[in-house]
Amino acid sequence: MNAVISRNLRSRLSFHIRHQIRLYSAATDLRRTREELRSLGCGSVDFDTKFAPGIALISLRNPGRHNALCGRMMAQLADVVDKLQNIVEGKVESEEESALVAVILTGSGNKSFCYLNVAKDHINDSTGAAKMGSVMQDTLLRFFRLPLISVAAIEGYALGGGAELTTSCDYRIMSHSAVVRFVATSPVWGGGARLVGIVGRSKALKLLATGDKITGQSALDMGFANALSESGESVSKSIEFLDPFVYFLEPTEREHGSERKRSSVKAVRSMKSLIASASTDPLDVVKQVEFDLFCGLWGSGENKEILEEYKRRRVKE
Repeated sequence: MNAVISRNLRSRLSFHIRHQIRLYSAATDLRRTREELRSLGCGSVDFDTKFAPGIALISLRNPGRHNALCGRMMAQLADVVDKLQNIVEGKVESEEESALVAVILTGSGNKSFCYLNVAKDHINDSTGAAKMGSVMQDTLLRFFRLPLISVAAIEGYALGGGAELTTSCDYRIMSHSAVVRFVATSPVWGGGARLVGIVGRSKALKLLATGDKITGQSALDMGFANALSESGESVSKSIEFLDPFVYFLEPTEREHGSERKRSSVKAVRSMKSLIASASTDPLDVVKQVEFDLFCGLWGSGENKEILEEYKRRRVKE
């Protein structure tokens, strides 16, 4: 009997070790490929953790190519996600980072969000394409699962890879002149699966297979966009959209002289963690995530403060 138990334990341990080795090997390959991509092309990904109270800004900057992603920008975007993961894990360098609950992803200027990608200028075989796809899949999945509310502020064109980028965010704010379009080829950065979650199976299939344009009111009607803005105003509209996540009091209460209270960072991040898990994990995992988040918040100072604030509101009503 003891021998059987011992063999089972060794078998489980061996499986665990092999699994960890595979994970380490995959992570090492991704880091190596990221550095290979870093040498390809120009452009940059700018990152500002102090953009607005509780909100960071990621800007794709490649003005000569309509903000198209090159290899260098892909590597820098992965770096930014690394930084955001460090922030939510408590490795912060400022009060602004500690207070982050949201991030806006946009293209610099008002002409394009992100126009295809230009990595194809340097990567012209299936092996290189697989490496590039692996890095971007990993980057956008990690971004999608961050416990931060994310908004894509879309001006001008978001085509191909740019369209996939918009699906990695929780919400999309489009200017009236913006155009999002999948280019009737197979997505590789996870955008196809995320699109199904956003607009449903039938609409996603049509958008992917036909390359139909997603614009203005139609984007809003199908549930792809969450709000529309005037041209050049998608970022400011995104800040307005994020206001209820950042502040506990309504703007009208501020007008009456009330000091605006910031939302609980821990609570907002916990809710996003739960929704991200529900989008990608089996039900048993989601239930455990929900349980752990609840236990982590219950009885905390932030939890008590929120309950007291709701009691105060009920008395006023």
